[in-house]
Amino acid sequence: MSELTKARTTSGFVEFSLRVDPAQADKVETALKALLAILPGPPVDEDDRLYTVEEAFGPRVPGHMIRGYRSREGLTQADLAAKLGTARSVVSDLENGRRPVSGKMARRLAEIFGSTPRMFLPEDGMAV
Repeated sequence: MSELTKARTTSGFVEFSLRVDPAQADKVETALKALLAILPGPPVDEDDRLYTVEEAFGPRVPGHMIRGYRSREGLTQADLAAKLGTARSVVSDLENGRRPVSGKMARRLAEIFGSTPRMFLPEDGMAV
């Protein structure tokens, strides 16, 4: 992983991430804006808004997620295949969308990468 991607880019700031019920999202956003308005420091720019992962990066594609996690960990396809107990060609097929990610494979990938199986399944969360 390059040093640039390891460096903190939020110098002097702390980022928070919240997961809330979609029905309550507007209320939470209003409450956070009110809290930020009374805190000392520079004002929050009204043009600033948070974007969902899907808005920023498009839909989650299982193969892209596998490749991203593998790259983050500095693993080759062969390294990941060895951890999975499968052939390198299977990893290549998964990454390139030529083979669907099963629920079992998603669980194995999640265990290796310290994530959740959902990250490696199609958007609808269903194994194909």
